[in-house]
Amino acid sequence: MTMEQVAGSGDGRSWQRQNCGREGAFVMDGLETRVIMVDASRGGFKLRFENVEGAMAVLTPPPRDIAVSNADGAEFFATVLWARDGMAGCRFYQHVSLDDVVTLMTSRFRVQLPKPEKN
Repeated sequence: MTMEQVAGSGDGRSWQRQNCGREGAFVMDGLETRVIMVDASRGGFKLRFENVEGAMAVLTPPPRDIAVSNADGAEFFATVLWARDGMAGCRFYQHVSLDDVVTLMTSRFRVQLPKPEKN
């Protein structure tokens, strides 16, 4: 499938998603629980949460901003576009490099709400 076919497929996605199933941590209100990155692309990713009730309470109603950090300490910001049934679809603020996607998909990662900016 060419990029034009993907872009024209009607689902609004510009980047082909890759399945991964990598485990990470979701931090909310001082509690850390398991999260799985189901798939990822340069434009975004899908998450599945172990603590469904807690995650949905924190992430709904969308949109909701989150921060994702990888094992190297790099931090990426994204917006939760939808969240239901223990899953969430997220879009990066800016498209990330293929190398960054591979690192997120192959190493432990951490998802949390962004820290408030200090004025």
